[in-house]
Amino acid sequence: MRQPVRGAGLMLPRVQRIRRGDRVLCYHRPTGTRLPELPEDHPEFIAAWAKAEATKRDFAPPAAAGTLAAVIRRLRASKRWSELGLSYRRAMLRHCDAITELYGTAPARGIRQKHIEADLAKLDPNPANQRLKAWRLILAQAKKDGDIESDVSILVSKIPTKTAGHATWTPDEVARFRAHWALGTVQRAAFELLAWTGARVSDAAILTDSNIGRDGVLSFRQVKTGGMAYVPWTCPLPSWAGSWEDERTTVRTAIEATAGATMIQTTYGKARTVKGLSNLISDAARAAGIQGRSAHGLRKYRLTAIAEAGGSAHAIMAWGGHASLSEAERYTRAASRKALIRGVEGNSR
Repeated sequence: MRQPVRGAGLMLPRVQRIRRGDRVLCYHRPTGTRLPELPEDHPEFIAAWAKAEATKRDFAPPAAAGTLAAVIRRLRASKRWSELGLSYRRAMLRHCDAITELYGTAPARGIRQKHIEADLAKLDPNPANQRLKAWRLILAQAKKDGDIESDVSILVSKIPTKTAGHATWTPDEVARFRAHWALGTVQRAAFELLAWTGARVSDAAILTDSNIGRDGVLSFRQVKTGGMAYVPWTCPLPSWAGSWEDERTTVRTAIEATAGATMIQTTYGKARTVKGLSNLISDAARAAGIQGRSAHGLRKYRLTAIAEAGGSAHAIMAWGGHASLSEAERYTRAASRKALIRGVEGNSR
């Protein structure tokens, strides 16, 4: 079984790294805590690092009671904060830091709907909607702690965005990519892994053989949400996916041809970075004459395929690791509408 490569991918702050031959020993610098001998983007390593971070001395200047700065400090020490996915927590931290710098001395009880809307108006739509999520976390904490009686952030609406997000790959585009990139190329291996698992790039980049259980299910805890995803690897396929056996065999063949410490490592034997894997797929798609397609679009391709094959919303939740049924139901609703105009409603999709 392949072993993870130390030091690849994510590099967490305040980590002291000491090389001992082939091993890299990591310590949390402020507390001296010994961290697990795992890749730094491994969930267990991140959890140990986060626990050490929570115990380190706070050198920040004191914040007056009842101010936004004090509320944000309590939020960051809360269980709710620690349970946020790593990438989401990073995004929220950036906005919390900005809010602290701009309005940290303001009393939480004085924040009104108009103040939040004025803050959002300074930003473009996408970052503004991220900032609104930060405001909601902050004021929910303030309400929980009794600093405010009502949370005005829930009255603020998200700003409409013009983008439709990452486009879903079509079956024709998938076929064109496979025709261009032969088995044995890293482009094909990365493509097949993403297209089969429906994993986000942040998860696919660190998948190893250790993620495959004795039951033949590939499972992993998602970096973004912390939720689990379950993908049939060698176990029997669900009845609605019975025609996918040849595709699954191709996936395993493509990955075995290029894999090392991780399923899609670099030519230097290291795990790929999230950005590197994203660029690999985008560049390979353009080389195959496919424009405007991304790695995340392959996640949408797989979840759409599950729905159109007749998989339930719960099946999509399990495969894609969705946190709520409503997210998965978007795919089944779209598949049902498509079936209506094809005259196959009531049959297996």
